[in-house]
Amino acid sequence: MFKKALIILSLSSVVVVPSLATQVQGAALPTQEKATNYASNKKIRNATYGEEIWISLTSPIPAGWVIVRTLGTQNLIRNVNGASYGTEVEVLLASPIPIGWVMVRAFRGSNVIKNVNGASYGTEIEVMLASPIPVGWVMVRTYGGSNVIRNVNGAPNGTQIEVLQASPVPEGWIIVSSGGNRKVIRKVS
Repeated sequence: MFKKALIILSLSSVVVVPSLATQVQGAALPTQEKATNYASNKKIRNATYGEEIWISLTSPIPAGWVIVRTLGTQNLIRNVNGASYGTEVEVLLASPIPIGWVMVRAFRGSNVIKNVNGASYGTEIEVMLASPIPVGWVMVRTYGGSNVIRNVNGAPNGTQIEVLQASPVPEGWIIVSSGGNRKVIRKVS
């Protein structure tokens, strides 16, 4: 009876943890993962928006791709190139954040990121404190666990904006005055 229980326990651990099953027992991955091939350069280049590909954990993540799931020794990555403005995607904490995307909230051990590429001048978005600030955006307000950022791309010359002291100063802007936790910046070119 004890041997039978031990065998059942051993077999259940192989089924529950597929990565260990592959490494220790030489068993195959579950059908969905087994059917997916590792990414090739051609497959990455020809991928359409939203396409997902399994790659090795040690593989670099191509520009415009995010990690949406991990299983054993593989990451499931998704192509977000070509996403429309405002698109939100849930990604793993280890995922790179593509250029022009921001982190808007944390969710069950992951982050929700939002595409702000194509936002109009003056658009404001509340982002997490750890979020990257896209080129041409400034930090205008802060709350306990978030910042409000504003798009200043396309601002006319001479525009002045009061921003947080920690805000980046976009190219073509200068600091006019600074004090406390705020500074005033002006577009000069």
